[in-house]
Amino acid sequence: MPAVFTTVDNVLGADMLRSVQERFEAMQDRSERWVTGNMDSLATTDPAIAEILCVAAQSFDLSGMAGVEQWCHYGTKPGWHVDKDEQLFRSTGFLSYPICSIVFYAKADKLVGGRFLTEDFAVTPKTNSLLVFAPGLVHGVEDYSGSRMAVAINPWANALG
Repeated sequence: MPAVFTTVDNVLGADMLRSVQERFEAMQDRSERWVTGNMDSLATTDPAIAEILCVAAQSFDLSGMAGVEQWCHYGTKPGWHVDKDEQLFRSTGFLSYPICSIVFYAKADKLVGGRFLTEDFAVTPKTNSLLVFAPGLVHGVEDYSGSRMAVAINPWANALG
């Protein structure tokens, strides 16, 4: 059985970390997007995201992954929620979850607060660290000041609704 919650530090090398930071500093790249592909195809098209997924695959089986949705919270704070297929939920009320959820902290600078919260865990973001957690876990972020760039990546076994 996979771990419910895993944290990993020092995930990316300096060049890849910088490329993720530069990509998500641009407003147009922060919005949610779907990327079709398995681990091998993503390694070619998006090496940094593929590297993050390789680390996550040490805790969850991603071999059946059909693609990922990804977005970035940079200076924003999501409320309490569960990662799910939002379109399917809105149209049918049915809950469909990703294989796992991943939060990669590309930047955490002069941060006061901003911890990732669940009912049982509170994790302080650190630059170049990630959280991997089980599907269906309710989570949110506490209020904060400072700089917090959190890249959310949800690997799915099927294309979204």
